Amino acid sequence: MRLVLTDRDISFKSKNVEVRKINLKSLKNFNGNDDVIAVVGTRAMAEVCAEMNLPCLKLFQLTSAGFDKVPLNTFRDKNISVANAGNVYSIPIAETVVYGILSVAKKLRLNPNNRRFKLARGYSYITELEGKKAVILGAGNIGTAVVQRLSGFSMTIDGYDSYCTEKPQYNKIIRGKEELIDNLCEYDYVISTLPDNEQTRGIIDDTFLCKMKKTAVIINVGRNAVFNQKDLYKALKSKKIGGAVLDMFEVLPNPVTNPFRRLRNVVVLPGVAAISVEVKKRLDAHICSNLNHLVLDEPLEFVIN
Repeated sequence: MRLVLTDRDISFKSKNVEVRKINLKSLKNFNGNDDVIAVVGTRAMAEVCAEMNLPCLKLFQLTSAGFDKVPLNTFRDKNISVANAGNVYSIPIAETVVYGILSVAKKLRLNPNNRRFKLARGYSYITELEGKKAVILGAGNIGTAVVQRLSGFSMTIDGYDSYCTEKPQYNKIIRGKEELIDNLCEYDYVISTLPDNEQTRGIIDDTFLCKMKKTAVIINVGRNAVFNQKDLYKALKSKKIGGAVLDMFEVLPNPVTNPFRRLRNVVVLPGVAAISVEVKKRLDAHICSNLNHLVLDEPLEFVIN
């Protein structure tokens, strides 16, 4: 009997394949087991699995789109495919970006009508999205889902990505960091969907922020590590840039002591951009599809190594 180990409930069923629910601790009990053909789990579980002896393991299926800290080379050397969640999370994250941008543009937190019984119309700080320009850092599945939605607001949207091919959804793709920094003064919104890796870590620092418009807003639904936190806080507090919408932090849930919460030009989101009822269904369908491909010896989807 072949085994699929998973840290979540999945609906996969196949003849001669047994699905067993495991966690990070119980995974280690299967070391040396030659019945295991696939493991479904988190990045932390992938790190443990990479060091185990699983002679017949052919697939580690991540439940996340991100794969930072996953030892891809180790899996490759063992002839084990690693697949991520692909575009499963793109829709809710893209919708969160739209929500964040509209929250800032319409100044929902500052709107005096939220605090007064009498309608007030004498404020002129609300802006429109039409005609504005944005750059999306990371033109992959999430970035492309964002551009598809923001295009409906008649915005001009560029992408920054060193690896992706040309994509017609974008006005243009910027490939070099220097070119990006030289063009930052053009953008009203800078949207980061970037992963955490050696090329992206700390890319948004004082040099980056100083090139932005004073009215520009940063939206982050990618990894927190792409920001120099001290430089970002300083730029926001001194109003060197217009504001920020931040969904990802080092510690989640985000503590009340986080200094970004005290800045009036920052919208702090609770780190749930990737969560929705529909995501659970899509993730289950994606996992089951890949496991079915594995059993039938068909090409796998969203292999990243």
